[in-house]
Amino acid sequence: MASKYRPVIEEIATRHGLNFDVVEAVIAIESSGNTRAYREEPNFWIKYLAEDPFYKDKQPSVVSASYGLMQIMYPVARERGFTGEPESLYIPEIGIEYGCRHLRYLMNWATNNYDTAIAAYNGGKGGNSKPPYRNAAYLAKFKRALLIVRGSYA
Repeated sequence: MASKYRPVIEEIATRHGLNFDVVEAVIAIESSGNTRAYREEPNFWIKYLAEDPFYKDKQPSVVSASYGLMQIMYPVARERGFTGEPESLYIPEIGIEYGCRHLRYLMNWATNNYDTAIAAYNGGKGGNSKPPYRNAAYLAKFKRALLIVRGSYA
């Protein structure tokens, strides 16, 4: 399952000290390589954004959603330095950049433990303990995707 975005992945992942195959496996399970992938996250709006003054008068379906190849959430991308409009995260270079920034942040938080960082990419840092079956399933899916990606470049 070699990705047409591999050159972009390699360039950005290198800058962030991430394994190319890991980034490509995240893309495979998050968006199946679809640059226009979108997933609304209504619970994120309710729990985290509704009371934040920055998001006042903004559409929940726009600001509380995951975008693009790495399904990076707009508020998470903003935490990693993104200043553009949410739809810009559909652009592969931008979505991969901020997805990699977030994954690097999680790798630092997890002391370079990929399993913990990947589970947190899925469920947030607090998601590693609840619900455990969700992150365990995601991690298993990630590991299968990683084997496929590595087989594509063998």
